Amino acid sequence: MNPDQSQSQLNQKSYVTSPAEGCFSRRGLYCFFCDLHIHTTASDGHLTSGNVVQHSLALGLRAISICDHDTMSGYLELAGMYTPGKLGIINVNGLEVVPGIEINSKWEQRELHILGYFVDPLSSGFSQLLSGLRDSRLQRVHAMVGKLASLGMPLEISRVLELSQGDSIGRPHIAEVMVEKGYVSSIKEAFSLYLGMGKPAYVDRRHLTPAQSIAAIRAAGGIAVWAHPGVTGADWLLNELIESGLQGIEVYHPEHDDEEQQKYLDMARENSLAVTGGSDFHSITSSEGATIGDFGITYENFEIMKRLAAAQ
Repeated sequence: MNPDQSQSQLNQKSYVTSPAEGCFSRRGLYCFFCDLHIHTTASDGHLTSGNVVQHSLALGLRAISICDHDTMSGYLELAGMYTPGKLGIINVNGLEVVPGIEINSKWEQRELHILGYFVDPLSSGFSQLLSGLRDSRLQRVHAMVGKLASLGMPLEISRVLELSQGDSIGRPHIAEVMVEKGYVSSIKEAFSLYLGMGKPAYVDRRHLTPAQSIAAIRAAGGIAVWAHPGVTGADWLLNELIESGLQGIEVYHPEHDDEEQQKYLDMARENSLAVTGGSDFHSITSSEGATIGDFGITYENFEIMKRLAAAQ
């Protein structure tokens, strides 16, 4: 595909057209676009950061962001092989890899995720914060495995740790073992019956507030973005988040239908916020997220984000 083609031409060839210029959410049409929400084995994804890069190169993407939960080790692995440039961007054969993070914050009884882009992974304060969050994750996993045992579903903690190939362990790893044991038929069922908030095996852990997450990301030089707001279902929080320093909204996401995409696009425009998007890829077989490249923004919009980061 010619990178000089107009967005309208691209939309005419897509199966699912974007409701707005400069962004996309389609299946089967890649090339010269940016998927800014991808997970790796550093948290709950099934591909290494290197595999993600090779797959993205094969698709012809222009930029990606590895946004693992509470860890930047996937990005740092790449930084050990390639030299980061301005804003921490790693260029691999024309593919720009942006340092990113996803922090699972909590507001009352809702989880609200904040994405951070162009974050400095070597910021000592930020690194210490993430380390504390990962320790809390590990403690919770032990506690939840204990609860499942009391419910007649014993698991080997060693197997849960084995499935967590990275340093950010979470409930999806417990769910995978539950599926292996035959206690549930899917990871989704594990969450809906046992691991989700308020369910029998649920154990709370340390969460930052959304305001604390935003402040931490910005203190580390990053852009703070509200991840998949449609999942949270609390649109009225936007003004409060903006007052806390929020700079963008993830408009294009697998959990947002066309109507929601347009709604969040309008909200972003009305409040002069950056528009982002990504597949939230975890694995080819996972029911969570979509395939790499299915959701995201154009390189033109990505350059707007770069200018915003450079101006901080």
